[in-house]
Amino acid sequence: MLVGSSGVGKSTLINRLLDENVQPTREVRQSDDRGRHTTTHRELFRMPGGALLIDNPGIRELQLWAEESALDDSFGEIAGLAEACRYEDCAHQTEPGCAVLAATDSGALSAERLESFRALQKELRYLRVRQDASAQHAEKRKWRAIHREMRRSGRHRRM
Repeated sequence: MLVGSSGVGKSTLINRLLDENVQPTREVRQSDDRGRHTTTHRELFRMPGGALLIDNPGIRELQLWAEESALDDSFGEIAGLAEACRYEDCAHQTEPGCAVLAATDSGALSAERLESFRALQKELRYLRVRQDASAQHAEKRKWRAIHREMRRSGRHRRM
């Protein structure tokens, strides 16, 4: 299945893989060199070798569904390096004695890999805070409704 942002070339890739124009595509915008949304429905294609491939319309947002600890599994080399950091709570930004930054400086770890790690770490933190805020908001609504019902029924007065 091909999944990605709108206009990134999923349908163009299908056309190239099948060596024929089976999916409509549009030219890249001149103003910003970005693709244009064209696919409006999901479609299944049989590839020459027998594999099946689904082309999807573009998506606006992908959200992570993992705990921050899952980053250690996906970025094992960074987790390993982080064990040698001077500070246990090292954020791998500007801290002295950061083994991750030292590995990036030496070329042992690519800067792009570290940036990917940071971006996913930031997104997971944002989602955690947002989920907590949502839970807090839902709890407030629940108690407001309880208090409203108590006032309406007169149960809040002492007898």
